[in-house]
Amino acid sequence: MPTSLIHRSSKRQSGVSVVTALFLIIVLSLLAAGMVSMLATSQQSVSQEVTSTKAYMASRSCLQWAMYQAVYSSASGSFTNTFSDSASGSYPARCTTTINSISNDGLTFYNITASARLGSKTDPEYSQRELRLQFQP
Repeated sequence: MPTSLIHRSSKRQSGVSVVTALFLIIVLSLLAAGMVSMLATSQQSVSQEVTSTKAYMASRSCLQWAMYQAVYSSASGSFTNTFSDSASGSYPARCTTTINSISNDGLTFYNITASARLGSKTDPEYSQRELRLQFQP
């Protein structure tokens, strides 16, 4: 009698291991799919951050260029500069700079606005940064 009980018990347990293995495969597949989704989102976020930083740096460069033009060549008005990076093949940054001078009590103040755009508006990595500066040389 003990032999038949062991034989019946092992037949019942053989189905449990298949169900457990199938459950583990499904759970691990869902975890892997979630990790791939998080990785793709993280990559896109980093790419957008790099594009935003490039636009910020282009805007800052235009601001410095405009400061030089205002002080040393007394330039005023609106200017457009283009920065291209042929090594990386990325979109060129286009920067629009406006220089206005204000004279008050014998002092000259300059208001500079620099706006840089990287990419086109239809591009998912489009970025635009605008910086403003008021200074007296």
